Amino acid sequence: MGSIEGDDAVQSRSTELLRPSSPEALFNQSYQRIVRSLALAGGDLAAAEDATQEAFIQLCVRWKRVSRYDDLTAWVRRVANNKLRNMHRSRVRGAAAALQSLPLKQKIAAVLFYRDGLSVTEVAKAMSVSEGSVSQHLNRARNTLRAKLEVSE
Repeated sequence: MGSIEGDDAVQSRSTELLRPSSPEALFNQSYQRIVRSLALAGGDLAAAEDATQEAFIQLCVRWKRVSRYDDLTAWVRRVANNKLRNMHRSRVRGAAAALQSLPLKQKIAAVLFYRDGLSVTEVAKAMSVSEGSVSQHLNRARNTLRAKLEVSE
């Protein structure tokens, strides 16, 4: 059995291990774990890395205030999650805006084909055009969307 003083020393040391002394220490302790869980949840490693890095930048900027929180890793994880969610929303808005900017026939063909899951033949019937015309509209829509979305990222 340990003395009360010995137990306090063990408790103090375990608290020190859990509570990093600097943003760098927390980064070294938890960065990879946070990135892996965000990438698994969001399906995009690069976005998870970006979101986690931005969260650690916020941690550095707010260190004096945030360093008193009970669970710094949870705080960084929450900030990174919010960043990842905002990045996703921004991409969705950008994709929707890019889709809206397409000429009407390209937009209709793209929505019917990609969103509604119709075949080229079914899209052609719905639009009263030839299958070749649908293929051309889809190709132009893909090229335009690819160019617009690459520029915005």
